[in-house]
Amino acid sequence: MLAAPRQDRFESLDVLRGVAVLAIFAVNIQAMALPAAMFANPSLNTEYFDASGQKLWSFVSTFIQFKFITIFSALFGAGIILMVGEEKPSEKFGVHYKRMIWLLLFGLIHAFVIWFGDILTPYAVAGMIVVLARRWRPGTLFIVGFVLIALAFLFQASMHLAPEDAREAMVKQMWSPPPEVIAHEIERYTSPLWERLPDTAGNAILFQLVQTIMLGPRNIGVMMIGMALFKLGFFTAAWPMMRYLVFGAVTLAIGGGASAYATAEFFRNEFEMFSLFNGQAALYWGSLPQAFGYAALVMALCKIPTLGLLRAPFAAAGRMALSNYLACSLIGAFLYYGPPGLGLMGSASYVDLAKTVGAVWVATLIWSPVWLSIFRFGPFEWLWRSLTYGRPQPLLK
Repeated sequence: MLAAPRQDRFESLDVLRGVAVLAIFAVNIQAMALPAAMFANPSLNTEYFDASGQKLWSFVSTFIQFKFITIFSALFGAGIILMVGEEKPSEKFGVHYKRMIWLLLFGLIHAFVIWFGDILTPYAVAGMIVVLARRWRPGTLFIVGFVLIALAFLFQASMHLAPEDAREAMVKQMWSPPPEVIAHEIERYTSPLWERLPDTAGNAILFQLVQTIMLGPRNIGVMMIGMALFKLGFFTAAWPMMRYLVFGAVTLAIGGGASAYATAEFFRNEFEMFSLFNGQAALYWGSLPQAFGYAALVMALCKIPTLGLLRAPFAAAGRMALSNYLACSLIGAFLYYGPPGLGLMGSASYVDLAKTVGAVWVATLIWSPVWLSIFRFGPFEWLWRSLTYGRPQPLLK
């Protein structure tokens, strides 16, 4: 749920979306600042052996990775029902597909020009499919969603069944490439924009194929669960406070325990690619209850009237989620890629990355409410809405 054109908004959705888009940057910045192999396998990074680096990496792995992108996907599903409705036929059905086509175009530009790790493209594709399930009952959405999430897991697990020679090739190419290969990747990404685009297009194509095809069932499955939870009132703070607190405590205990086990397994197996199955499985499945545990606690906070001022900056960040997501990518590309950027890829420590994330969070929580005090939409939300309706939309309040 990147942006809703409606005026009858739920504050709880905006707050949760704002929290999610901020947390996602803590993961994405690593993929921008580090070569792909170092992002996947931190043991290749000299900073990995630094105590502070290990603690920061462990924190992100245990508490953030996969959790907030899961929330974002679930909110995208909830947003489809909020915007399209459950009527058959819906007069907004055609508008939805126009929105997804423009989102797909935004995603392709984002992936090939700014940063290969784009999620807008797979979200647009998933959004064109999952809208067909908007009228299903919550129970059906839960069951089908879970099956699709399991299917995506089986796709990933199948790598461990590959022949020995294929596994060795994957380790050499993706997980532990020679130093000269890593150095060449840094050289590519720190070259000027007009020089690196043809050379880095392969990364964008590969990542988009993985996200859209291999992880596509998970995206759709989580969106369906988001639809079900929206119908049950979970995302609109309609549950009693005690139910949110109990649900959050139980799911965080289950998911947090699985994620902590996963992080311990990564270290215990010293990041050997084909020794990490148990840890990867725990992280994959544990992220689901942990994500919805976080969401439950945010919903509980949204039920406390005296916290309205505290929630307001996060709600504003959530209302501008598309603009803030793209702004984070532009900041990362400027810092770590070559001209017109600073070309710092491979030189930032995990402590440096944490400081940058903190600064971007503060800036986002300041600029979002300031912008929305003057304008009706974030800049990219306005552009998306105007393109969808084929005419410029009112921007000033």
